[in-house]
Amino acid sequence: MKFHFLDDYRALVRDLIARYPLPEAMSRAVGGSYDALGEVEKQLLIGYGLLPTHTLIDVGCGSGRLAKALVPYLTEGRFLGTDVVAELLEYAKQGCPPEWQFVRVEDIRIPFATDSADIACFFSVFTHLLHEETYCYLLEAQRVVKPGGRIIFSFLEFDYNWSIFEDTYKTARAGEPRVHLNTFIGRDAIQAWVRHLGMSIVEIRTATDAFIDLSRPIVYDDGRRVDGSAALGQSVCVLSNDKPLAAAQPHSKWSGAKSYRITYASPTT
Repeated sequence: MKFHFLDDYRALVRDLIARYPLPEAMSRAVGGSYDALGEVEKQLLIGYGLLPTHTLIDVGCGSGRLAKALVPYLTEGRFLGTDVVAELLEYAKQGCPPEWQFVRVEDIRIPFATDSADIACFFSVFTHLLHEETYCYLLEAQRVVKPGGRIIFSFLEFDYNWSIFEDTYKTARAGEPRVHLNTFIGRDAIQAWVRHLGMSIVEIRTATDAFIDLSRPIVYDDGRRVDGSAALGQSVCVLSNDKPLAAAQPHSKWSGAKSYRITYASPTT
């Protein structure tokens, strides 16, 4: 079976494009509040050390909410955004520097050279994957991020995102189709993953913790105005890539890239 939810997500995006003006469709495809959340994600990364000269990998970049927010900041660095939907990537690269890369992927992989990125981020990505798939992505991030670099991801916790779980189970009880999987991650799982990966947890912040210092006021789609500091709305985990320094090796574009495809057997009756 193909990597789950690919076809459904692509169908959702195409339906949004057919029903709404393109900017609105591209915002709805990534959950709305396009400009506001782009600012929040940008300032979160800056708070954890992103510099204008850094190389950043944005896995699941969607329609470029973070990328567009970073254009005036990441002036001397490099950027790679990956996603599974071509239409989102086409919109994401509009207005971005031509040397920035936007790549469509269908497997769990990061098409980038080993030890070449300063930070890899996953916003609202692990929230829609199985735990095994998340671990595979962490293996890929460990490979591409330099020793001592950061791996940052958002995740759902029952204590702070119960409304999402409630909406999901109500949909299931009603027999309605689901566009995507909503996955909750316990901190015990994260601790087990980093222990086996040889990484360390720098910090975990809750979904409701307004710890992100904003550079300007933001307004969400529902009219909420936030100034000073903001919460992401999902919990945030920051990892240090504590792998040993490797011997110098040439870095081709996809050097060392490894693809993980997880398949599932159809249930038998």
